[in-house]
Amino acid sequence: MAEPGENASAEIGAAVRAVLADPAGERAQIPTLLAALDAGDQESRLSAAWALTLVATANPDLVEAIARRLADRLVADTRQLETRHTLGYLRGRYPDRVDGVLEDLAEEADERDRRRRYLELSQGFARSDYVGQPERNRDVGRTQTPAEAGSPGPQRVYREEGEAVAGPPEDTRGDDARDRLADEPDGTATDAEDGETADEAVEADVEDTDAPRSPAAQRREQAAELAAVADTVGLDRIAANSRFDELQVVSRGIDGRFATVYRTRATVDGSEDGVALGLFDPPEDGAGFEASVANQLENWAAVSDHDGVATLYDWGTDPSLWMAAAFTAESLYDRLDLSLDEAIWSGRRVAEAVAAIHQRGVVHAGIDPYSVVYTGTTIANRQRPLVSNVGLLTAMRMYVDPASLLDPRFAAPEYFDRAYGAVDHATDIYQLGAVIYYLVTGRPPFQGTYGEVRTGVLESTPPLPSEINPEIPAWLDDVLGTAMAKQKLTRYETATQIARELERRAVE
Repeated sequence: MAEPGENASAEIGAAVRAVLADPAGERAQIPTLLAALDAGDQESRLSAAWALTLVATANPDLVEAIARRLADRLVADTRQLETRHTLGYLRGRYPDRVDGVLEDLAEEADERDRRRRYLELSQGFARSDYVGQPERNRDVGRTQTPAEAGSPGPQRVYREEGEAVAGPPEDTRGDDARDRLADEPDGTATDAEDGETADEAVEADVEDTDAPRSPAAQRREQAAELAAVADTVGLDRIAANSRFDELQVVSRGIDGRFATVYRTRATVDGSEDGVALGLFDPPEDGAGFEASVANQLENWAAVSDHDGVATLYDWGTDPSLWMAAAFTAESLYDRLDLSLDEAIWSGRRVAEAVAAIHQRGVVHAGIDPYSVVYTGTTIANRQRPLVSNVGLLTAMRMYVDPASLLDPRFAAPEYFDRAYGAVDHATDIYQLGAVIYYLVTGRPPFQGTYGEVRTGVLESTPPLPSEINPEIPAWLDDVLGTAMAKQKLTRYETATQIARELERRAVE
């Protein structure tokens, strides 16, 4: 997010005023308020933090979703004071809910360091003086789902309550490992560094975090750390080989689904904008990896002029393979509450974007809620969803387990069994249908363990959307049933057909 100017400050102020007038009814302001926590002026950050607590208090069913977003920010940068106070307040008021979020995040995190820091964050709040009247009744809300854009993302199949489930495919039948979705075996990473107990790590972090430091000292320390990050990633060389006049790192890197992502401030002709800088990590024995991914980045850039596709500003290979995409505040996994009308409207917009991608001869290959993103920089009630990560799975599945790059609950049958054919534009049609299913029902088409999901995708049909929500019309059952047909030849031929059906039937 670019350093807020007058327009951004006005937008934040409008969002705060809207929340003050109607805390229970202004859920749509949450993305703007979360993005405002990175504002350059303290007044905007404090106002946003205060407004977020009002929204959460008035809408307790949103506590877990807001806490997840706040915790991910703190794990990336522990010195976000306003973010820490907001999460601390929510933890004091809703301890069970926030602790549950932190525990889930720790379980979902792949890296030992990130897992330890989530646990430390939980313990840090438990030992702090954030005290409030706890609410012990946990309302039943929307299904918990994998993490947001910019975080580690969904690496495994998840149960309805958010539990990660491991397990290899039950039947390979000669499948190509580059296409077949398989889970990784459970790791053995510990929660603390070698030779250090988890309690000792927590105590050290709490003592360091709570030690008094002047604001000036904190700014100097953060500036020095970000300068070191810039040197490590070779930011000057990237800027010199890019379309940007200047790049400035504004946060430490976090592990995204495809690359390590650094939030940066990019300057072009005197204008600043927020950019997500992604650095790819070539696998061992990855001959051809750079050329393969670069080819797909070129495809993404060629279609990103469509207003339904997330912008890929630039990419290059010096000093290593990198991409600079539009910064997005959240993914479809993070959408908090969509009405049926909004869900159908969003599904049509996603279908239009996929249609535009196909018309350029490009296959996405990895459409799931993580690849449908939102900028979060507008206070409009309806934010257009953007299709991101175009084509990256096509390249990276040759080198990386596809299950780490695509949520298997949204995968087409051909990802599990090559007897259903190769991954192509028809695969996108199935996965588009699965995403729309999630939009209108709030749950994936298939749930359970990896084996249960795989069996369901190959051998059964998901519950009709109208069985999950009686308000869903029967015609939408038919549209999604055709889009997610097992056999390619019985699916819609084009995404345009889906978009037109959604538009035509929605107004009848």
